[in-house]
Amino acid sequence: MSALNREFHSATVSMYLIIGKKRVELGQLGPGFALLGTAEPIDQLEGEIELTIDGRMDRWPIKITNPPTAQNRRFDFESARLQ
Repeated sequence: MSALNREFHSATVSMYLIIGKKRVELGQLGPGFALLGTAEPIDQLEGEIELTIDGRMDRWPIKITNPPTAQNRRFDFESARLQ
């Protein structure tokens, strides 16, 4: 029998919502939605998503279409990048 050699890679990932001068950790990021790490109201509707994977950072502007509240960590957004 031959042994199977499998390589596994674990990435270091961080995700943040940048609103003004505030940086809020994200718990999950999906297409068009995200979850804050902890529930808190966000009153501004424009910001940036910051995603860092293994030291490579990318940021993109967003427009929040359904903001999170003190009770709900989820918010919906759309890209504010010029097409």
